[in-house]
Amino acid sequence: MQVQDSSFKLDEPKTNINPIETVQTWLINQLSQQLSLEPNTIKISEPLTRYGLDSIDAVTLVGDLEDWLDLDLPDTLFWDHATIEKAAQYLGENYDLTEAFNNLNSEEVNPSVNNDESNKSTDNNKKGWGNLLSRFR
Repeated sequence: MQVQDSSFKLDEPKTNINPIETVQTWLINQLSQQLSLEPNTIKISEPLTRYGLDSIDAVTLVGDLEDWLDLDLPDTLFWDHATIEKAAQYLGENYDLTEAFNNLNSEEVNPSVNNDESNKSTDNNKKGWGNLLSRFR
């Protein structure tokens, strides 16, 4: 059971960023957009296949995550670590997420969990699968 810091207020930016929680929040946001789900229905301990994530969606999500963190990740990340919780834990244990977050702006590190169109990236120079189709426009 996780206990949230009771002194933290929603309208105040967190000064001490927890990389694993940040990745979990980002994954919830991305998964909700990719699979047209409500973010509050996604549980970090549930297998991603339960939400309808197939192999194409999983590779796309890994590509988006690579783009966001500017890291090379295994294509099988979400098959080897089948929940958001386990995938984020794996990333936290095997990659320097703090260094990756240092290269991002504060909006990217503290993503809001919503389906707002303004949160979608327009960067067409991404390296992963997540932005493949936009390269041909």
